[in-house]
Amino acid sequence: MRVLVVGSRNWTDYNEVMRNLTIAIEDASIFSPDDKRIVFVHTGASGAENMTTEYVGKVEKYMRQKEYAVKEELVNNRLSGNNIDKLTADYDTITSGIDSAVIFVRGKDRRAEYCISILKEMDIPTKVVRDKS
Repeated sequence: MRVLVVGSRNWTDYNEVMRNLTIAIEDASIFSPDDKRIVFVHTGASGAENMTTEYVGKVEKYMRQKEYAVKEELVNNRLSGNNIDKLTADYDTITSGIDSAVIFVRGKDRRAEYCISILKEMDIPTKVVRDKS
């Protein structure tokens, strides 16, 4: 199962990242019990996406004991400084076979909102977590 993680660069709540990625793993085990591989797909940018790398590092060994492979796949959406190219790269990532998504939004985030709209249009299950501060 491939889970897209998109997050605002100014996201600071690691506990929310941990909680929601754990829920994504639980959902994968319920809805795709035969698929023992969970891949978090993200750009590794600062904020929530960088926290995903930390999370995967912490749970990878434990999940292996439960016969699950939890990995991450870094995608490069920094093709250029042009925002259109970055959004096109996000679209290409979404259409590359994403099974579900977790989006962390803090404030106004054009990229996150764009991804939410594409995921909704494609009927990909998406959990949107908005920072309340």
